Amino acid sequence: MLINVNVGAADRKTAIFAKGKRPRARRWSLMNREVYRNISIVVAASLTLLAAVQCFFVWQLWRDAVADFERRVWSAAYKSVYEAFRAEDARAVGSSGVIDLDLNVFELYFSANLLEADALQPYVAEIVDRTRDDTVILRSDSAMPSKDPLTAEIEIDDEGDIALRVHVEIPYRRFLNEMWGVLLSAAAIVALLVATFLCLLRVMYRQKSLDEMRRDLTHNITHELKTPIAVACAACDALRNFSADADPAKRERYIDMVSVQLAQLASMVEHILSASLVEQAPRLRKERFALRPVLDDIAAGCAVSGGKRAEISVECDEELRATADKFHLTNVISTVIDNSLKYSGESVRISVAARRASAGVEISVADDGIGMEPRHAKHIFDKFYRVPTGDVQNVRGYGLGLYYARQVAERHGGRIGVRSRKGAGTTVTIILPDDGR
Repeated sequence: MLINVNVGAADRKTAIFAKGKRPRARRWSLMNREVYRNISIVVAASLTLLAAVQCFFVWQLWRDAVADFERRVWSAAYKSVYEAFRAEDARAVGSSGVIDLDLNVFELYFSANLLEADALQPYVAEIVDRTRDDTVILRSDSAMPSKDPLTAEIEIDDEGDIALRVHVEIPYRRFLNEMWGVLLSAAAIVALLVATFLCLLRVMYRQKSLDEMRRDLTHNITHELKTPIAVACAACDALRNFSADADPAKRERYIDMVSVQLAQLASMVEHILSASLVEQAPRLRKERFALRPVLDDIAAGCAVSGGKRAEISVECDEELRATADKFHLTNVISTVIDNSLKYSGESVRISVAARRASAGVEISVADDGIGMEPRHAKHIFDKFYRVPTGDVQNVRGYGLGLYYARQVAERHGGRIGVRSRKGAGTTVTIILPDDGR
C-alpha cells in the first residue's frame, strides 16, 4: 500500500496575545537553582566531614597500635639490658678499653621478654661506641629487618659512652589482620556515604530536570491552547461583527476554521488523558486481530492529517495476527508516525513494517526525517522529555506521546526502542509478545 498526499497549509487567522512579564516565576526558577546548589554544597560538605572523621578514626587506631608496639619493645629492651649487662656476672668496659659483653646473653633475655610482651619480631642487636660517632663495635648474627624497623637505643655504662641499639621489625601485616574488621567497616561506611551522595545528587538532578520539563509542559500546553482558541475566537468575532454570515462562502470558511481548531483542542486533551490513563494501570482488553487492516487505516489517517507531503508505505503479511489491546496499540503506532511527520522536512518517507520475530510480533516505523543525536535518543521515552531546541519550539508537543507508547508496550509485556542518527532518520521498533501463538 502506498499513499502520496500533498496537503497545503490552510489560511488561518491568528490573534496575538501580549505576553506579560512573570517576575515571580522567574524568581522562583532562580530560587530553585540556588536551592539545588546550596543543598548540594551542604550535603557534599556533610558527607565529606563524616568521611574525614571516619578516616581520622581509623588512622588514630593505627597510630595507637604502632605506639603500643613501640612501648612494649622499649620495655622489653630496658628489662633485657638490666638483666644481661647490669647483673653481677656482666663485665663493663675494662681499663684496657676492651669490651667484654656477650650479645648472646642479651638476645636470650630480649627474646623472652618480647615473647612475654607479645611483641616478638625479627630484630638485630648492636653495641655502639658513642665516643666514636656511634661506631658499631659488635653486632648479632641476625639479618637486618627489610622493612622500616623500630630502633631503640639504651645506655649500658654509667658514663653513656657505650649503648645497645636494637632494630625491631614493626608487624604492619599483623596490625592489618587485627584491624581488618574496623578497616572493612570504615571502608564500607565511606563507600556508602559516597554512594548516598552520588544517588542524592542524581535524584536532585532528575528532580530538577523533571521540574524544568513540567514547566516546559505547562508553557507548551498554554501556548498550544492559546492558538486554536485565538483562531476560533477571531472566526466567531468575524461572524458576529463583520457580517461574514451574510456571505455563505465566508460563513462556511469561518465555521470550518472553528471546527478545525476545536478538533485540534480535542486531540490535545485526548493525548494528555491517554498518558494519564495508562499510568493508572488499566486492564488491557487484549484481542486477536489481523495487523494489516489496522496498519492500513493508521497510515491513511496519518497521511491525510500530516500537513506535508508524506509517502507512507505498509509492509505486512495479510495473515499476520497479534494479540493486544487494539485501541492502545493503534494510538501508539499513530503517535510514532505522527512524530515522524513532525520531525521531518517538507516531505517525508515513512515505512511501517510488521513481521513475526522470535520474541513475538515486531512493528517498526522508519522515516528519513531529521533524526536526533544518541544522547537525546535514550531519553525520548521519558515523561515530559523533548529534544531541546533552545528557546524556539517549531514542533508542537508535550513530551507525553512516546512516554505513553513505552507504557503501553511494557503493559503488554513487550518493549519499545529507537535507533536514530542526526540527519539520517529514525526507526522506532515495538515488540509485543504473541500470546496467541
